Amino acid sequence: MQYQIVNKKAWIIALIFVVLSGLFVQWKYMNEFPSFIHAWSQTDRYALALGFVNNDLDFFHPETFIYNKQFPHRWNFPYETTITSVDFPILEYVVAIVMKITGVTSPFIFRICSLIVAFIGLFFLYKLAFLMTNDWIKSIFIVAVAMTSPVYAYYFNGFIPSIPAFTFMIIAYYFYFKYLNNNEKKSFNIAILFCTLSMLTRSSFAVAYIAILCFEFLRMLRKEASFVGKIFPILISFAIILSYYLWNRHLASENGSLFLGKLMLAKNWDDFVYRITRAKDNWMFHYFTNLHYWIFAFIIASAMFCFVLNFIKKKKEDVVERNGASLSLWWLCCILFFGNICFLVAMVKQFPNHDYYFIDTFFLPILLLIVLSLNALPKITNYRQAVPAVTLLILFIVFMLKDVKEMQVKRRAIWRGPDSERTIKNYQGSEQYLDSLNISKDAKILTLYAYPQNAAFIMMNRKGYTAMFDKHDMVKNGLTFDYDYLIIENEILKKKLKENKELYDQIEKLIINFAKKDLIDIILDAKILYDKENIFDILDHVTVCLFANAEINSNYIDCIKHVNECAKKLRANGNFDMSLDIMIFSIWEELNENSNRC
Repeated sequence: MQYQIVNKKAWIIALIFVVLSGLFVQWKYMNEFPSFIHAWSQTDRYALALGFVNNDLDFFHPETFIYNKQFPHRWNFPYETTITSVDFPILEYVVAIVMKITGVTSPFIFRICSLIVAFIGLFFLYKLAFLMTNDWIKSIFIVAVAMTSPVYAYYFNGFIPSIPAFTFMIIAYYFYFKYLNNNEKKSFNIAILFCTLSMLTRSSFAVAYIAILCFEFLRMLRKEASFVGKIFPILISFAIILSYYLWNRHLASENGSLFLGKLMLAKNWDDFVYRITRAKDNWMFHYFTNLHYWIFAFIIASAMFCFVLNFIKKKKEDVVERNGASLSLWWLCCILFFGNICFLVAMVKQFPNHDYYFIDTFFLPILLLIVLSLNALPKITNYRQAVPAVTLLILFIVFMLKDVKEMQVKRRAIWRGPDSERTIKNYQGSEQYLDSLNISKDAKILTLYAYPQNAAFIMMNRKGYTAMFDKHDMVKNGLTFDYDYLIIENEILKKKLKENKELYDQIEKLIINFAKKDLIDIILDAKILYDKENIFDILDHVTVCLFANAEINSNYIDCIKHVNECAKKLRANGNFDMSLDIMIFSIWEELNENSNRC
C-alpha cells in the first residue's frame, strides 16, 4: 500500500531529479556566449532572438544582423534587409519576449528558457514512461538515460531548436498514448497540436508526426479506431504547416536565408557509406557513453528473454492482450526507425558534422525502445524489490552525471573553435567603442572573417555584411558592398602598432608604392621587411595594409594570397630571403599587370 502511495507522488521526485540534475550539469555554462561545437548555428539562433527584440516582436519577419545570407551560397549577393527564412522560431520568439520584459539580452536569458523547455520535455518523458510501465523507478531511469546523453546534455541549455522540437514531440507522444488508453478526443487533439509545433520548429520531426498518423491509419483499417473527429484537427494541422512553409519560401525568395533548406543526398553508395562511417567515428560515443550501450544491451536482452518466457508459459492471445500498449509502442518504434532511416538517406551529408541531427531522428525511437524493453521486465511491487532497484538507479545516476559533466568539458576542449574564440575576444566591448566614436547604430559594417559571422554583429549591436577572410575573391567582392565602415580583425593592431609605429608607417608607404614605383626601387625599399625576429608581425601588417588599399585598387586583395604563401613557407623553415623575394616580386606583378613579367 505504501509503495502505491509513493507511485502516486513519484512525479515530485522526478521533477526534483530533473531540475537538480540539469542545474548540476549546466549551471557553469549558463552565461556562455555561443561557441565551441556548432558555434555558427547557435550564434545565428541567438541573433534571431535579438532580431525580434530589435524589430518590436514582428514574428513573421525574423531577422539577424547580416545582409548577405549564406544559404543558398549567395555571399556575393547582399539583400536590402536582414530578414531571413527559418523554421518556425517559437523558442527564439519566447526568448525575445522575456528579453523585452526583463531588459536583459545576455545569453543567460536564452539558455534559461532552453533549460526550462528541456525540463518540461524530460518531465513529460517521465510521464510517458510511467504511462507505459506504471513504475516510477523505471520511469526515472528513462529520464536519467536521456539526461545523460552527452549530445542531449550539451544542447540542454543551448540555442539549437532540436531541444524544443523534441520536447514538443515528447508531449505529443504522451497525449497520444493517453488517447490510446482512454480514447479521449481531447488527448488526440492535444497530441496533434504538439506534433504540429514540433514539426514547425524542426522539420526533421515530421517523421515522428507521420509515424503517429500512420499508426492511427492502421488502427482505423483494423476497425480499432474511427475517422470521426480526427480528420478536421489533422487538416488544420497540415494547413498551418503548409501556410508557414509557403510563407517561409516567400521569405527565402525575397530575402535569402542563413539556414539550410535543401536535401543533402550522398553522391553514390560509396559516398553514403563513407559519411555514415564518419558520423559513427565522430559521434557514436557522444550520442551515448560506453556504459549506456552496455546497459541498453543488457535491458533489451533481458526484455527479450522475459517476453519469450511469458510467451511459452501463457497462451499467445493472453500475452498480446496484456501487452496491448507495448505492441502499439512496438509498431510506432518500427515506423519511426524506418522513417528516420529514410531521413538519414536524404540528409546524410549533415550527419558527420552535425551531432544534433541525432536528437532530431533516432533519439526518440531509441528512448521508446528502452521504455518498451523495461515494460517487458517484471514489475516492482514491494519494498524488498524496490530497495536494490533504487540503489542501482542512484548509482547509475551518480556515475552518469559525473561522466556527462566531464564530457561537456571534453567536448569544449576538443572543439575549442579558435576562430570563434578569437572573434568573441576581439569584439568584446565593440559596441561601447563604436558608440564612443559616434558611429550610428544604423551604420552598415563590413567584417572580414568574423566567425561566427553573427557574433561580431551581436557584440557591435549593428548590422552589416560579412566576407570570409580566406577566400580572397569573396573579400574582393565584399569590398564593393554598400558599407559605411570596414572592420579588420587583427591582433597586431592592438599589440604592436604603437610600439612599432615608425616601421609600420614605412610598410604602409611601401604597399602604396608597389603600384607606383619600378620593381628595382621596390626591392630597395622592401629591405625593411627582412626582419627575422618580427617577420610574422610584419607580414600581418602587410596583410592589413593590402586590405586597406583594396578600395583604391581591387588587385590588392589578390596580393594577400602571396603573403599567406610566404608565411607558410617560413613556418615550414623555408629559405627566409628567397621566400620574401618571391612574395615581393609576386605582389608587384599583381599590381602592375601591364608590366613585363620577371
